[in-house]
Amino acid sequence: MAGGLFALKISYVLSTALVLPITQGALYVSTSRVRVAAFMDAVTMNSGQLLVDLGCGDGRVLRMASKRYGVKTIGYEVNWMAYLKARLLCMGNRNIKIKRKNFWQENLSAADVVFCYLYPDVMQRLSKKFISDLKPGTVVASCNFSLPGLIASKILRPCGSLHSDPLYIYHM
Repeated sequence: MAGGLFALKISYVLSTALVLPITQGALYVSTSRVRVAAFMDAVTMNSGQLLVDLGCGDGRVLRMASKRYGVKTIGYEVNWMAYLKARLLCMGNRNIKIKRKNFWQENLSAADVVFCYLYPDVMQRLSKKFISDLKPGTVVASCNFSLPGLIASKILRPCGSLHSDPLYIYHM
């Protein structure tokens, strides 16, 4: 058993290290349920809309949005362990697609809602991508870090969130 746990830990370290050039240091960490619930309460969606999660990790946001609102979802994840976990946890849900792709190369124009919990070093570049890719009216939610050059329409501080970390909501 100890050997299996050690192998899993080594696999996690390797999967994280292999994608460092893309993630620029961001690690796979699940978004807390409190934070996801605050996002779901603040951003209502309608079935037929598309939610895109950049760096979807285990797919928690995708699963909750699909279940609560019946929306179609796409998650992008480059960490192969997180990708496999998301695929496993989302298996059987036709509204959820998990792509092991780098979202920087993807056109996000079809998105109605975008969720991200990324590293602060990429936020400037991400703002530019959102401005060029997203259509007017698209809602963007960013955990912990603001998007430079964009003005948040709401800043939430979910109860029970560690250190009262903010959740920024933008309307493009």
